[in-house]
Amino acid sequence: MTIDVKTNELDERFLTISKFAQAVGTTRRTLLFYDEKGVFKPAKTTANGYRYYSYGQIYRINFILGLRSLGLSVDEIKSYLADNNSQTLNKELGKLKQRVEDQIAKLRQVLEVLDQKEANNIQLTDVDFYTVKRCYLPPRDFWVSDFKVNCSEKEIAQAYSDFYQRLGAGTMVTNRLSGFLTDLPQAQPNKYADAGFRIIKEKSQLAQVKLPVMTQADGDFLITKVQNTGEGIEKGLAKIRQFAQTNNLQIGDDLWQFNTGVDITRLGLTKNSILAYRIN
Repeated sequence: MTIDVKTNELDERFLTISKFAQAVGTTRRTLLFYDEKGVFKPAKTTANGYRYYSYGQIYRINFILGLRSLGLSVDEIKSYLADNNSQTLNKELGKLKQRVEDQIAKLRQVLEVLDQKEANNIQLTDVDFYTVKRCYLPPRDFWVSDFKVNCSEKEIAQAYSDFYQRLGAGTMVTNRLSGFLTDLPQAQPNKYADAGFRIIKEKSQLAQVKLPVMTQADGDFLITKVQNTGEGIEKGLAKIRQFAQTNNLQIGDDLWQFNTGVDITRLGLTKNSILAYRIN
């Protein structure tokens, strides 16, 4: 509505755009933007372009600002205002609820990364290269990929990518244990290259992921640190096998191979890893 009146005639009944913005806790720029988008227009506009707002408009703009603060887009707000009924608002707020829940899940993941302590994994960090150590490990649950056998480097990379896409990118960078679970009875070095395996990532209680879960039972383990080359891993397996035989220990069929850190280089592994076998 454009009118041609003297400014002082509007002073008592209307607010200038700057004063109105101040009264409702927003900015002049925001009001201009909402006007241009057709979301919220001034009560009156003078012939020379000055915008004036009524006191009664304070209630509507506060409602609009409230919807905006909840995360509704300008188009969503405009759609609701054009069809002002509770069903329309419920529909828009329903979509918003899902977005908020998705954001909360991502923020929880970020918080876990920032909050995470490595105290629970201290047994796996205090170990030397190719020196076998016997230690107790607590029970842990792991998300696992499908079982794979005889994979090429390309196939391993694709399986790794698929696995972490299903977990969510944020899960990849947490300090929770990751690596591989390999079917390798008695730590036989010459069978490692052809053994079947699963990609693993220690389960978080915060993330809701539909992937199979396997438990690493608690107990005493034989562990050693190795370089993640074929030769390095086979050397570590030989050390564990020799230690078990020398000390008359029976070890299980599962090789737990844990990455040291999160900087994956190739074949889903960090530069070094920890090999672990549970003592039966």
